[in-house]
Amino acid sequence: MKSIIITVIAVLFATTTFAQVSSEDLAVYQAKLQKQKAELVKKNIKLSQAQSQVFWPLYETYESKELTISNARAAIINDYLKQYDTLTDVEAAKLADRTFSNDHDFTNLQKSYFKKFTDAIGGVNALKFYQLENYVREIVRLRIQDEIPFIGEINNKKK
Repeated sequence: MKSIIITVIAVLFATTTFAQVSSEDLAVYQAKLQKQKAELVKKNIKLSQAQSQVFWPLYETYESKELTISNARAAIINDYLKQYDTLTDVEAAKLADRTFSNDHDFTNLQKSYFKKFTDAIGGVNALKFYQLENYVREIVRLRIQDEIPFIGEINNKKK
């Protein structure tokens, strides 16, 4: 499963370097990722027809809320990219607070949906879904982290 996920994510980001991204480009990448995530869920979590009828509408609602959180994360990253080489302590603290809040929002979303997913598909499948969700999310986050510069990186290269 991990090799499939890594391939999917690699293909998704193969043609992009994470620089400031327009909202249109971000929407295209997110739509691709959401489609690929849904395919991975279908392939890796075996559901009965009854479970599928309950799970997939719930999944769509979850993904919609997760997309809102992802868009907020992208805005934080874009704001960082606009100012990373001139960040003040105050601006850095604001970016950090926004990041912590975004992480908290995602954790709260997962917590609020775990019981719903458990009721729909059972505890093992719900946990398996979150395992898959977290794995994909971390790959994406690591890929983005690999593409964005560290604070002052350009200034250090110029010296």
